[in-house]
Amino acid sequence: MFLQPRALASLAFAALIGFSSSAIAAEPVTLKFATQNTETAWTTQNCIKPYLEKIEKEANGSVKFELYANQTLCKGNQSWQSVAKGIADLSWVSMGVYTGMNLLMEIINQPGMGFDSGMEGAERVYKIASEVPISMKPYAANKVLALFPGDPGTGVIISTKPIRTLEDLKGKKIRCAAGAYLDMLKALGATPVVMSMNDCYMGMQKGTIDGVLGDIDSYLSFRFYEVAKYCLHNVPRGVTLFMIAMNKKAYDKLPAEAKKAFDANSGVEGGKWLAEHWGYNQRPLFKVATEKGSEVIRLSDDEKARWTALLAPLWDAWLEKCAKAGFKDEAPTVLRLMQGK
Repeated sequence: MFLQPRALASLAFAALIGFSSSAIAAEPVTLKFATQNTETAWTTQNCIKPYLEKIEKEANGSVKFELYANQTLCKGNQSWQSVAKGIADLSWVSMGVYTGMNLLMEIINQPGMGFDSGMEGAERVYKIASEVPISMKPYAANKVLALFPGDPGTGVIISTKPIRTLEDLKGKKIRCAAGAYLDMLKALGATPVVMSMNDCYMGMQKGTIDGVLGDIDSYLSFRFYEVAKYCLHNVPRGVTLFMIAMNKKAYDKLPAEAKKAFDANSGVEGGKWLAEHWGYNQRPLFKVATEKGSEVIRLSDDEKARWTALLAPLWDAWLEKCAKAGFKDEAPTVLRLMQGK
């Protein structure tokens, strides 16, 4: 049976509509990802971008990311709020700029927690999240994909003059994030200065600060080696907690295949992957620093013991602060779990 021209036209139109609907449905969801770090930063190239590419691949093309680096979408100290407001769909967040937001999780900033890698630290963070659920309550405004700490093996004090002893550090103006790092530097005799990492190059160049509490990646990524030739490597310090935060509505709107990919790269496994690629894999960068003419300094065992003795009372101060904030019962458990006990 032959179809009339009008019927053929109707079938062709229906087929076209069906094809167009399929094509539209196949379009990936585009998500805006913000980070304060530069696109060329080691951690962006070796951690953040591979993490996003990993999700894209596992989502089978149902989602893609637009990377907004170097604070082009939001300032580093506004990243959490920007995600909550939907300005960014996702962001890398340094919890070091949100002091007081989650006092219990700030235990990771305290020195001497006893874990040797960021991966081990991530496991302990999620142990706290599981056994002390109230510790996650301050993060309720956004969907936390993954929590992960910096690596204890890559932390440094960057300085314009060599620091080998407590006497060398005394009175030096050292940039840090707020919170526990303020108390740490004060205990060691330094003068802490809270400022954005983006402003530190000029600060050291002009002499308004003498150094920066950071990690080996920040030393190289922000080109601090041009104005500060010294890196003190084995400081007995705490680390910063980082996060990949996502807007809840943006997650809820994802197709099932994309949600599955996000979920597979979230939680403790996502945190361990990020910790490894963000911090642990930075350790060879100390060789790069020396190749650029910098001196990497290590404290002697005796000198490190002097620093550690001065920092030990900070645990008790944190416990007291938590008790005053209403966490008298929870804080000792958090401390024990962070110490791996």
